[in-house]
Amino acid sequence: MVRSDEFRGLLSRILDAAIAECGAIKGNVQLLDAGRGALRIEVQRGFDASFLQLFEQVRIDEPSACGRAFRQRRRVVIPDVTLDPLYAPYLSIARANHFRCVQSTPILANDGSVLGIFSTHFPLAHQFSEKMAGTLDRYAARMARLIEEFSKDKVGGGTAAPATGSSRRPVSA
Repeated sequence: MVRSDEFRGLLSRILDAAIAECGAIKGNVQLLDAGRGALRIEVQRGFDASFLQLFEQVRIDEPSACGRAFRQRRRVVIPDVTLDPLYAPYLSIARANHFRCVQSTPILANDGSVLGIFSTHFPLAHQFSEKMAGTLDRYAARMARLIEEFSKDKVGGGTAAPATGSSRRPVSA
């Protein structure tokens, strides 16, 4: 199923609220494309074409923040991407997109499976408080409820196929 504009609009609003409340400058939501076993960007704010191309598809074994969060099924915070040796392959993209800190939080289904990852990006290195971690968890839970609601087949009561790459459109700020 290709996600609807309504779905993307609602997901974008949640992402925008998370970016604003966290004080981030950019963010994205990647959904699991089960057919490919990879994450694909569904909505984003603020990234250039090179970032979107590099992160068009993220596999579970990749060392990016979102790849690690996907693999570990828990939030990954990289307080300063310039100091993280595993993030070295992505430094030029981070510099071009003006971020130095990134966090990636899994969006989990009720059964604990990964539905996707949401990430926020910050211009300066910093640490996250427990309060901010709770805020991120609340946004991830809102996203999970939305994804699960829109994944239900309204007619048959089953679940629809996950989003495909055709739904990965840059969303303007």
